[in-house]
Amino acid sequence: MRVGGGVGLRLQAMSKIYDSMTSALREHWKAHDNAYPQRFELMQSTLDALVAHRKLINDSMNFKLNKGFSEVFMGVPIQVSVEGNALVAVDGVRVPLEA
Repeated sequence: MRVGGGVGLRLQAMSKIYDSMTSALREHWKAHDNAYPQRFELMQSTLDALVAHRKLINDSMNFKLNKGFSEVFMGVPIQVSVEGNALVAVDGVRVPLEA
């Protein structure tokens, strides 16, 4: 299904970053004996899109959002960064995310 205009592009961007974050987290767990990474670092625009669309999905399914949901993704803290979107591994290595 194609969504018109800027909404469609934002939905695609959210899906891409969501998939990228999920994949990076899965790979991190495999590589680090199920240890959680230090954090996700996202550009402000990426974080805004992710939060808006996570909220949209939850609202449309009538799910209650947990307080602070915009600060955590699957148990990993999210931090705003100007250095680009990345997962910061348990050992401090930055793994770039596709957004």
